[in-house]
Amino acid sequence: MDKKELLLQLNIVEQKLADVKARWPFHSVQPRMVAEREDLEEERERLRRLLFPEGGTNDY
Repeated sequence: MDKKELLLQLNIVEQKLADVKARWPFHSVQPRMVAEREDLEEERERLRRLLFPEGGTNDY
């Protein structure tokens, strides 16, 4: 997978994560929402590590 594809995937994951955060209730968060957020955060970190293996900037 090339850098362009990774950046596209990262953008999609970040959009999904923003959507989950926008729907996040103040009270009584459902377990599926917690799991979805955790999965998206893990995928975001995985993609960032692939894109920036030295731990450098994530300014793309």
